[in-house]
Amino acid sequence: MFGTIRKHQSWLWFVIIAVTILGMIVWSNPGKSGNQQSGSGDFGSIDGKKVTAAEMQGARNEAALMFFMRSREWPDSAGASKQFDWDQEAYKRIFLLRRLNEFNIHSDPDAAAQLAGTILRQLGNGQQVSLEMFVDQILKPHNITGEDFQNFLEHDISIQQLIAVIGAGGKLVTPAEIESLYVQENQELAADAVFFSASNYLAKILEPTPTILGQFYTNQMANYRDPDQMQLSYVYFNATNFMPEAEKQIGTNLNRMADEAMTRLGTNVFKFGKTVEEARTKIREVLIQDTATSNAYVKAAALESLAVKTPPRAEDLIKVAKEQGLEVKTTKPFEKEYGPSELNLGANFPVASLFNLTAEDPFVTPPIPGLDGVYVMAFNKLIPSRIPSLEEIRSRVVTDYKFVEAMRLAQMNGRVFSQTATNELAHGKTFAATCTATGVKPVEVPPFSLSSQRMPEVEDHADIGTFKEVALGTPAGSVSSFVPTRDGGFVVHVKQRLPIDATKMKAQLPDFSKAVRQRRENEAFDLWFNQEGSKALRDIAVFRRSSPMGQ
Repeated sequence: MFGTIRKHQSWLWFVIIAVTILGMIVWSNPGKSGNQQSGSGDFGSIDGKKVTAAEMQGARNEAALMFFMRSREWPDSAGASKQFDWDQEAYKRIFLLRRLNEFNIHSDPDAAAQLAGTILRQLGNGQQVSLEMFVDQILKPHNITGEDFQNFLEHDISIQQLIAVIGAGGKLVTPAEIESLYVQENQELAADAVFFSASNYLAKILEPTPTILGQFYTNQMANYRDPDQMQLSYVYFNATNFMPEAEKQIGTNLNRMADEAMTRLGTNVFKFGKTVEEARTKIREVLIQDTATSNAYVKAAALESLAVKTPPRAEDLIKVAKEQGLEVKTTKPFEKEYGPSELNLGANFPVASLFNLTAEDPFVTPPIPGLDGVYVMAFNKLIPSRIPSLEEIRSRVVTDYKFVEAMRLAQMNGRVFSQTATNELAHGKTFAATCTATGVKPVEVPPFSLSSQRMPEVEDHADIGTFKEVALGTPAGSVSSFVPTRDGGFVVHVKQRLPIDATKMKAQLPDFSKAVRQRRENEAFDLWFNQEGSKALRDIAVFRRSSPMGQ
């Protein structure tokens, strides 16, 4: 089938930085080869039949590909590893693949080739690369082969066919039921809302006495705990300082290299500029920057090789750098979640890994290329978690106290208003008159339905899903109970349910019907999958320590 994909190679697109020819490819940082599995071992049984090592490895690779297609990152990357249970996903995949064989469902190679084109074109954003480049530069760094990719495609199509077979019963929805669902999701409401925000009540909150503030601080003390923080010593090799040397090093080859790059880029060259000359100038800059960063890395590696001794000591970096006339800087204290603000390491750098450094193992090796240079880094000190005293954070505690009190006042007023409005409406008074009498200002919300995605008048005050749920549950001509939110709360007055636009409904029903049947099909398959999987995977350890299907 791999040959079939090559026949459709014009479809094979992928997301890469436009200067692939300069060796800078999105997703290409391999991280650890987390999807490697040993060639032997006991992988348990599914339906009483042993899982082989080859079966497990293939399933792990296909599970990794599925995660990549959904999230645009690999499951062995720092940000994704916590979201992905490799073993669970692999066993689920094996379960489905065995069911495909039982149902004798197999995909057509041409269909798989077309799916490859569709997937890569969607990911590609209009940049065409060869299949070989995709395999070599995107898959292989993660120990995934072209054969794994073709297996994944063929199996994915077959799984879709399995879903269609198992979920066929779920698609039996009557026209009357579909029309009812359409009305439920698309009938619009006309409503007013009153928002009670804590910020509107802050001016009414008096300064707390020392006793009151001390009590508040004591009760909230856990919320003021500072997490562990770290500081690093580092030497920064700014790529800009290596630009003149890089330009001289490239010399007369610069124009030739830029022209070759432009030829390889084809029409994508205009991502670098509106004109050919603008693009050529930018590509020249990238070539020089790339060479400058490479030279900076050589210098950084040389420094690190001298500083890292046995046993390793962070102070050796300071000593060696001083001997070479280089400045050693110290970062501000930083947390595991955010990393050092002074270092331009890029969004994908696993800053949490820096907290593995210790005085006994102080160096980050090898040097780290950042977005604008190269860093040699070493552990400086760890600042343990602590709760600052009230005197240290008095102004912050006062602000928090006032907000909490303002929130309490806003929510108390909201509850009183809801009850008052309910009583007044019952006695024939209008909602507008009640608002005027109580001194609150209603907000007219443009007509909306359950399917509405944007509600600008609501979004700054409340979650629109919650707001819609409350409004749809409130009878026309009535007000809702007070609904608390993070910054206060709200009350909804539903004026009326607007009539459905029959012409619009007639035009939209075909697509809506298709979506409903697809949703029901998936729900039916999910039910089967959980029931059958619970039985088939009952002997697998990773499913015994959680719910049957790992949910």
